[in-house]
Amino acid sequence: MKAPILWCLSPIGLGLYLTAIATAQQTAQFLPRNGASQFNATTSQPRAATSNSEAQVAARGTTAVSQDLLAIYQQTRTVADEAGVTAIARACSKVIPDNARSRADRDYAASLFAWALNRRGEMRNEQAAELVEQGQVDQASSLDIKAAKDFETALQYNDKNWRIHHNLAISLAMKGDYVRAIKEFSAAIDLNPEYPNSYFNRGELYFELAQYPQAMDDYTQAIALNATDPQYHNSRGHCRFMLQDFDAALADYQQACELGADSAVYATDMADAYQFLGRWEQATQSYRAAVAINAKYPRAYQNAAWLMATCPDPKYRNVDLSLSAAKKVIELTGERSSAALDTLAAATAAMGKHREATELQQEAIGLASQDERAELQQRLALYRQGESFVQPTQVTNIAATSSSTSSRIRTASGSRR
Repeated sequence: MKAPILWCLSPIGLGLYLTAIATAQQTAQFLPRNGASQFNATTSQPRAATSNSEAQVAARGTTAVSQDLLAIYQQTRTVADEAGVTAIARACSKVIPDNARSRADRDYAASLFAWALNRRGEMRNEQAAELVEQGQVDQASSLDIKAAKDFETALQYNDKNWRIHHNLAISLAMKGDYVRAIKEFSAAIDLNPEYPNSYFNRGELYFELAQYPQAMDDYTQAIALNATDPQYHNSRGHCRFMLQDFDAALADYQQACELGADSAVYATDMADAYQFLGRWEQATQSYRAAVAINAKYPRAYQNAAWLMATCPDPKYRNVDLSLSAAKKVIELTGERSSAALDTLAAATAAMGKHREATELQQEAIGLASQDERAELQQRLALYRQGESFVQPTQVTNIAATSSSTSSRIRTASGSRR
């Protein structure tokens, strides 16, 4: 769910995690619920993860339900593929409108039908995620649309199942319908207020909508329910940073680093925050820590290269190492992206090779989005004049308005961890 939201000072920025399809301009990161849904028909007390409606079916026991439906239920315990789940849904769909069947049978069939559609939607989302990793985005998008329809239909037959609301919310969010997604996450929370990922996911959407106080509340509630998830702390750190509560943000980043000590992502986020604030020594140390954790994490190299090439304090500049790190990014990613080329151009200019830097920056501009080009053009003008780019000082950074802050933060797609 959640390659994290990423902070960055060269043109990378806020990343995202999605359970299925991630696009380059979405930055919300979603966590799935833990474990596959289980339809519980025989126990008198539902498990903590069992939805209200499933519990109601369970509480009725088995005596009022016909044997053919109980046999179908048994299939839910072992079904492992989409075809099997679809067969369960079809069998139940024949019972639901059959007035010759008892009310207990029809209600039970409706709950089983909703379970089957929800499970099929989950399977389709899982398949879509695999297709995205293989670069088959169109096929993944088609599966995601089908999954969303499954969730919507499932809710028509069981609107008291928090899992279905949660899954539908993720599908809506991936399509960019954040308002409806928030509504569905809220419904999931109303039905199950003890599930932290619902708060976290809703917080991610509030963050995307720049509704930072609401996002803060949700991140904090998620942490109250599960204080051991590093991404919860990391995302709250991003939110606090946007609210310019820098000390609290750094505390959250530090907590994320401690809880996710094996993740270069959190160490790099911490380093980026330090760099933004002009705390160069701590930024340098954090980048080193990130590379030590994962020597193949491109963003750590890119943002460290940016620091070493553009730091206003000459003590922290290292043009040779900056150039090497900037080239490493392209080596690791296998692509000459606008962000990577912009960093490489800055490092090249710091070496005094302004003509080469100009060519690299022109290539970066050709690949950049319209929103990014103005900033890249400013650096291009410097290189053409035989000058290098140097970051603003710490005072300038902290005094910056929210609009200039947002211009320093870019969106980038994330990956599943």
